[in-house]
Amino acid sequence: MELILQNIWVVAILPLFSFLFIIIGQKGFVHLEKKISMYLTVGVTFLGWIFSVFALIYAIQNQGNPFQENFVWMYSGSLTFSMGYLIDELSSVMLFMVTSISLLIQIYSHSYMKEDPSYHRFFAYLSFFNFAMIGLVLSSNLFQTYIFWELVGLASYLLIGFWYKKNSASKAAQKAFLVNRIGDFGLLLGIMGFLFLSYNFWFYEADVLLGFSSLKQATEVALVSTSSKGFFVVAFLMFLGPVAKSAQFPLHVWLPDAMEAPTPVSALIHAATMVAAGVFLTARLYPIFILSPVLMQLIAYVGAITALLAACMALVQYDIKKALAYSTCSQLGYMFLALGVGAYSAGMFHLLIHAYVKALLFLCAGAVIHSLSSQQDMRYMGGLRKQMPVVAYTYLIGCLSLSGIFLSGFSSKEQILSGILASGNMFLFYIALFTAGLSAFYIFRTYFMVFEGKYKGESQVEPVSKVMSVPLIVLAVPSAVLGVLLSWCFDDFVSFGFHTENHFVFLPLISIVIALFSVWLASIFYWDKKKLIDTELVKLPLKSLHRLFVEKFFIDWFYDKILNKIYAKAAYVLSKFDRFVVDASIDITFQSPVAAGKLLNIVQHKKIGAYILVSVFLLVLLCGFIMSILNLIV
Repeated sequence: MELILQNIWVVAILPLFSFLFIIIGQKGFVHLEKKISMYLTVGVTFLGWIFSVFALIYAIQNQGNPFQENFVWMYSGSLTFSMGYLIDELSSVMLFMVTSISLLIQIYSHSYMKEDPSYHRFFAYLSFFNFAMIGLVLSSNLFQTYIFWELVGLASYLLIGFWYKKNSASKAAQKAFLVNRIGDFGLLLGIMGFLFLSYNFWFYEADVLLGFSSLKQATEVALVSTSSKGFFVVAFLMFLGPVAKSAQFPLHVWLPDAMEAPTPVSALIHAATMVAAGVFLTARLYPIFILSPVLMQLIAYVGAITALLAACMALVQYDIKKALAYSTCSQLGYMFLALGVGAYSAGMFHLLIHAYVKALLFLCAGAVIHSLSSQQDMRYMGGLRKQMPVVAYTYLIGCLSLSGIFLSGFSSKEQILSGILASGNMFLFYIALFTAGLSAFYIFRTYFMVFEGKYKGESQVEPVSKVMSVPLIVLAVPSAVLGVLLSWCFDDFVSFGFHTENHFVFLPLISIVIALFSVWLASIFYWDKKKLIDTELVKLPLKSLHRLFVEKFFIDWFYDKILNKIYAKAAYVLSKFDRFVVDASIDITFQSPVAAGKLLNIVQHKKIGAYILVSVFLLVLLCGFIMSILNLIV
């Protein structure tokens, strides 16, 4: 066991070697056989999953006693930066989740991407994504975390823009990259501010600079060294990183556009990597955030707003992937809401359950899209349950779980609702309960439009391969039973000193009734019994509300029309300043010696009299300068 833990870094390094091997060798022998890239990527991920099992066993057996190793990476003045790995309850759960879901998505991707001419590049990027995310999960300090945080952003940029020749994919990748730069810059400023406030602790008392094992003590030092407002500013800047990475309001706008990526990438981003990183970092920084009550309230309200707005936007999406994307935004909002009210374990439990459920839903959607020749509009689907029963029934399991109807999602959702209720904030509780009803409605809206009723499309439905079906079946198992299996122990295993006990016995019954009512309502509108609710809403007094949902609450419009124009004008002014002031001053500096040389060149005509005249003139100037200095001294 100890030997495996000491070499846990292999889990992150092997995907990096896989990435380099495929990139370097794709024009050589790897090019001859696509399966080599797939076997290599899947093989190193499977080995990582084996390591993660042992790490999880260690964490279970040694709760409160994390295993970590660090080594000095570099020196900068009096600061010593370290690299290392930390195995505790949080990292072990995340490592198991990331490796298991990535493994199934990679197997699925072989069939989904086998006809793509950039097959090797796709698997190389998957390996790089795994390297970045696993490195982030295992990081033992905040400095190392920030490095891998940026690498996760780079990997997502590469995968979102995988089909870069497609203009929409290229723009989506740029949008994701730029929006995340806002959060990353805030996170960097926050880390620097926190280091400044707690510098004495890290320099004199801690072994590892910005180490997570000493974060609680450092936070207490930082809190004493500044005012509550100053501490809030630092903590808020650090929170901006998770806000952007996990697509929280108002930086959520990049995630729906990221659906331009291949569907396996969408599953990976939405389930186990990109968006999960924000929730994970918030959990890691919980010792900092929890000492700022104002920030904790802000986290809760940001989560609540995101959960509600994204759920409303999911109601009117026709693209199945975008409907699931807004669902992810909403569920991530649920997690931040839980963390904000102190329901730490509930938020992380929902992250774990949601990862398997959303991976299942996205891979099912990918199977449908693949079978319908890249058709993503649900208005041209319907009746597919009879033609692809495995996809339909596994998708139904995901819908039931996400809705919180008896399966895994029920357990995590109840813990979040209980935590919010225990906090005493009834306003947030009612928002969470209402959003739970919307979640059941929008997810079953997708099910009824895709799998029930009559087929409305024109393309022929191709059969789903076994390579794509097997990961769906495997993912359906934790989506159905994992919540029930872990609900009794997860709160004790991954906690932060708080336990979310339900003191209101009728809460589970109320939430189930709301979910069932929402499913029934969705069946009325979307099971070929009435016209689509979207067209009905146009005729009803809710027309304005419907347009508000379709226009995404005009948030994207505000960014595109207002901020873009301001930014473009500011960039234009700065470009002119750069050209006519900065560049001009540099040109003058450069041209001065040239002008002096040309001036001297005038007298360079091999005329002795001219040389003597210039020499006498310069000598007079020098004497005058020396006499002036002597007068000043005297």
